[in-house]
This record gives sequence, C-alpha cells and structure tokens, in this order.
Amino acid sequence: MLEWEKIKRHGNGKNMGRRLRMEWQETGEELKALYLKEKHPQRRTRLQTFWHLRNGKRVQEVVEIVGVDCRVIQRWLSWYRQGGLEEVLRRVSGHRATGVPALLNAQQQKALVARVALGDFRTVWDVKQWVKARWGVLYSYEGMRSLMKRHKLGLKVPRPQSEKGSPEKQEAWKKGVCSTH
Repeated sequence: MLEWEKIKRHGNGKNMGRRLRMEWQETGEELKALYLKEKHPQRRTRLQTFWHLRNGKRVQEVVEIVGVDCRVIQRWLSWYRQGGLEEVLRRVSGHRATGVPALLNAQQQKALVARVALGDFRTVWDVKQWVKARWGVLYSYEGMRSLMKRHKLGLKVPRPQSEKGSPEKQEAWKKGVCSTH
C-alpha cells in the first residue's frame, strides 16, 4: 500500500519533499537494467522514475530529474499498486487506441472527398461550413483538418495574382520581348 510520510522539515526550515514508502516487486538493479534496455520513450521514462524512487530518492528529486509532474508519478504509482510494473508499462499513448470515430459516415466521407477533389474549397473553414450546411454535422477546425489528413485531402489554392499584373506582358517578358510600357 502506498503511504506518504509527512513532509519533513530540516533545521533550516526548507521543505525536504516526500519520501515514498512502497512495497516494490523489483529490485533497484532490475529496474535499472529494464530502463537501460527499453527503447520506447514513455516506458523508458517510467522505468527511470521507478528506478530512482526504488533507490530511495524523494518524489520531488525525481520530478526534477525526469521532468514529469508529481501528479503523473502518483498516477503511475497507483497503476503499479493495481497491476505491478506490467500495468504501468502497458498504459502508453497509442496502445490499442482506436481514436474517436468520425462524425461522418463512410458515404458522407466519400462525398466530401469527391467535393474537395473538385476544388470547390479554399480553406478548411470552407469545408467545415459546407459539412455543417449539408449534413448538420459540426466539426472543430482541428477535427476537420484531421479528417482531411486521413483522406490525404489537400486544398489546392492558386497563388494570388497582383491586380496590376498583366499575363500578356509576363508572357512577352518570358519570351525575351521586353517592353517598358
């Protein structure tokens, strides 16, 4: 069971941080070996955290070494109590994550892809408004951008032309015919 000692005060009155009391299933050497061998960055950080805690470092010291918040470490320790190190290492971002399902069904997505391919939209905001008007589905900007990225949809927008620009004069200049007027 996880127990936090009360914060101890040193003679100079400075806060010394919390020392963790935990029943560990692994030794410090085992945690260090696992940490050095691990390639996945999230698992590696967790193993490094546990290695330091197992070797008696205070939580605040580990926060500064590893660069994660104290609450995050508390969450990892809670997972450790529930299922040991295996549970802590299993819970990483993207692990069996399916994400949020699209708000548009497959048929609507096909219609959107076809419409974007026609070049009817200049911005993601335009696509977002069209989807809302057509099907009554409200997407956030990032949600629509993500949907378009999944379908490899890009908005092809022509380069802006100057109002003073003359395509005829530009073509003449390219051919080497230079006119000053």
